Amino acid sequence: MRPAIGITSSFSAVSDGGPKPRLRAQLNAAYTDAVIAAGGAPYVMPVPPAVDESLLDDLLRCVDGVLFTGGSDLDPRHYGQERHPKTEVMHERRDAFELALFRRADAARKPIFCVCLGFQVAHVGRGGALIQHIPDLSLPEKINHRMTDESPPPRTHGLRVEPGSYLSYVVGSTQIDVNSRHHQAVDPDRQGRGLKPVGWAPDGLVEASEDMDNRFLLAVQWHPEDMIEHREHLALFKALVEAAAKRR
Repeated sequence: MRPAIGITSSFSAVSDGGPKPRLRAQLNAAYTDAVIAAGGAPYVMPVPPAVDESLLDDLLRCVDGVLFTGGSDLDPRHYGQERHPKTEVMHERRDAFELALFRRADAARKPIFCVCLGFQVAHVGRGGALIQHIPDLSLPEKINHRMTDESPPPRTHGLRVEPGSYLSYVVGSTQIDVNSRHHQAVDPDRQGRGLKPVGWAPDGLVEASEDMDNRFLLAVQWHPEDMIEHREHLALFKALVEAAAKRR
């Protein structure tokens, strides 16, 4: 039986000409495709009207691991900042649910893999803070962190991986190429508790973190679901599925 992997979904209010906007949960198929290719059974998790701890527990009981997906920005109030003009805050329902689900799954020590927004959720969920707009920074090297939508997605920049890290074991290298579609980054001076930085972009920004203290928690800033034709990116999803199988 394939391990069950819960996958968070996007959430939005869409106007279709009716009397009021329709609320819509959706998910890029690349995430479910990646989980299936890795040997898991994907289960898309809904965004409830309100955060309910008993519902969170019931959702987590149904899955062996959780994949936190990409999306718009977290509300900066979660890490004590005013909203930057370039910050694109997600729908308030997902904003509340995503952090609550992460903290509940983290406390339950479920195997967790976080992608892009998920990377930021992991850090903020553990008390960290974000840089709200990368172009505001004075960095030693200017690179493109926000690629345009193209098919197939380009490899945007290289990534230096910490030798001896779990990430280096999974991808089989200390240097890989990644795609990039974000304008925010984790604050290097206020990273999430217990999250060890293990991957860096050429400009020095942290783009991968892990916590392997008797559990599986891996977070990456790029979009490996769009690059599963490359072994090193599919390997990230296989690692989640394998950890979920062991946990079950």
